[in-house]
Amino acid sequence: MLRPFEEGRDEEAWLELANAYLARYYGPELEPLDEEDINWMKKCPWWENSRPLVAELGGEPVGTITPWVDRCYEPPRGYLWSFFVKPELEGSEVDRALLKEALSWLASEGAGSVRASARDNMKARIELLLSEGFRVVRSWSVMRLRPGELAKGLRPNEQVELRRAHPLSNEEDLRVLNALHNDAFSEDPDFRPETLEETRSWLEHEGYEDFVLLAFSSGRPVGFVVATVSKELESLSFKRGIIYEIGVSAPFRRRGIGTALMLAAIGWLASKGAEVIELSTDDDNPTGAPAFYARLGFKRAYRGLLFLKEL
Repeated sequence: MLRPFEEGRDEEAWLELANAYLARYYGPELEPLDEEDINWMKKCPWWENSRPLVAELGGEPVGTITPWVDRCYEPPRGYLWSFFVKPELEGSEVDRALLKEALSWLASEGAGSVRASARDNMKARIELLLSEGFRVVRSWSVMRLRPGELAKGLRPNEQVELRRAHPLSNEEDLRVLNALHNDAFSEDPDFRPETLEETRSWLEHEGYEDFVLLAFSSGRPVGFVVATVSKELESLSFKRGIIYEIGVSAPFRRRGIGTALMLAAIGWLASKGAEVIELSTDDDNPTGAPAFYARLGFKRAYRGLLFLKEL
């Protein structure tokens, strides 16, 4: 049986399903999801345009999926998030029923296409998506670096002014960060401007501490980096710090500004106890970001795949 997710009833089951499914593919590197994760999700602006679903067998939740429609595109685009099933049921009709119901709802909401993603070792998920008419359109790499493995001879820009920002308490910092994000990522083939509320929401997760740094050249904001680390890092077996985003305005690239931002973020994450620094980047990033990260010393840990289905 498929039914809508019920707030106040299904949170615990959602977390159990998410952690069991993800542990199958991430093993000891998994940072388990907890109540703060699902509370953050329910407060996000994207939640309003989604329809989380739960699959039950014998009255027990055994799977979940969250289809979301982005109406900022024309026609609207659909996305599949939080697609988890009990590991022993992966590849069963539970998987397929959840996917078909999510696709049906997205079509009823006017979505012209649907995007889904999977890690490269999720063979059953990949086979399911391909069998339902999805195709791979892009890939991205998760890259990692241990702070002590930074490349030698790096040349950060020493003239650029770096200033720590506090966008959750300073509205001007939030506006500058949002504008820089939209400027730096405008070349992405799937780009659409991020709203202020979306930028704010990414930073509001109470389980993480963020480090936001802005770069200025002659008083003009030209770049930014956002790094984040779990507040429970000491208790985790895999002590990971994340470079969530970095961007430099096109006219100011290849001047060492990105290097200066990255070194500052890596230093901050290391000071918080992170033993591994992680970031994600599109393999076909038009700015050449993967090669830049490789020059810093980052190496690919695994790949993710983006799938597309036209409705």
